Amino acid sequence: MAPIPQRTQQRASPAVAGYVASGLRSGVYTSIPHLVPPTGLAAARVAELTQELVTTRPGELARWLSSRPRPAGAGFERVLRDLSRHTRTLDAMLKGPTPESSATLAEVKAVLAHLPAAARELLANEKEHTFKPFGYEDALALAAARWFKHEYFRWVDPIKCAQCGGETRGTGAGQPTAEERAGGAGRVELHTCVNCAAVRRFPRYNEVKALMGSREGRCGEFAQLFYVFFLALGLEARYVWNSSEDHVWTEYWSPELGHWVHIDSEAETSKPLLYDRGWGKKQAHCSAVGASGAEDVTRAYVDGWDECLARRRAKDLGGGPISEAYLAQLITALTVECRAHLDDEERARLESMDEAQQRWIDDEKGRWREAELVNLRGRESGPEEWRAERDELGAGGAGE
Repeated sequence: MAPIPQRTQQRASPAVAGYVASGLRSGVYTSIPHLVPPTGLAAARVAELTQELVTTRPGELARWLSSRPRPAGAGFERVLRDLSRHTRTLDAMLKGPTPESSATLAEVKAVLAHLPAAARELLANEKEHTFKPFGYEDALALAAARWFKHEYFRWVDPIKCAQCGGETRGTGAGQPTAEERAGGAGRVELHTCVNCAAVRRFPRYNEVKALMGSREGRCGEFAQLFYVFFLALGLEARYVWNSSEDHVWTEYWSPELGHWVHIDSEAETSKPLLYDRGWGKKQAHCSAVGASGAEDVTRAYVDGWDECLARRRAKDLGGGPISEAYLAQLITALTVECRAHLDDEERARLESMDEAQQRWIDDEKGRWREAELVNLRGRESGPEEWRAERDELGAGGAGE
């Protein structure tokens, strides 16, 4: 497996990336231009002019800023900006707000040390190949998914009482403690035992060290930690968010298949139509973000693009439905942020991956043939009542 080039933490600013993205979309640029930092004199002059505007013409500046039209879909822009945290380098993702809440790469790799051997065993056993062609990266991803789901991580729906093991009921939210906040928990769910009335706290951690300590959660915690584990294993990975069904998952790059591969908290691999055909979900937007940029991957996850376009036109995440042109602009801008400071060789490698991915996306019949070869089951994680409420039992319902 070829090592992934080390990525720089340097990146283009959102304003510069947006400008370049507009040029790429309009044809002014045919590729991301090499960005040259301004000279000290130029930077000082811009700062001077800005200060002059703020101090001498604050009213005009405020009126100009408030009069700027906001395109429909501002809510989607905020979501995508929040997702951009998944474009950071591995070192940055391991770093918490304090030294005590930070994980080290050595700690993560120690947990994953057995997986390369497990991958080689899978690779040697053709019966374990869930699709073809099947290479080492595919075996490593599958070995990691099975271990993570069945041995390492615990799904917490339903949440059991920590004292008596009884059932609990959700009873609202609590304020995170300082320790929980250090673990990235902006909110804490409270679950009260129906037997002994003990209260179980469920902090929604985001930091890697806290997640490695708790080893529990739902699809959000699963995807966050699993994504980081993939990066630590040397796989190219990205985080996928679904606007409609409150679900997230992971993708990795398969050199053998020549496209990004879906992998889920159910340990399902290369089944992008699982949610549409298996769970019966009708999605509108699926966005993938990673260290190399972003992509609208919805077409890979829906069975009927025309119907999906109608759902997208009706989907309002705040500020009205987002237009296809504005969505493409936002996706391109985030990719520019990530790639602007990469060297020519790395840019060419990523562009080659983009082209291969696009060929796969465009081959709709080929993707459908792939879907026919796998078992697209209903959702398994979580209690049946919860899955039924979300309409995720699949075509066979509870008996499936």
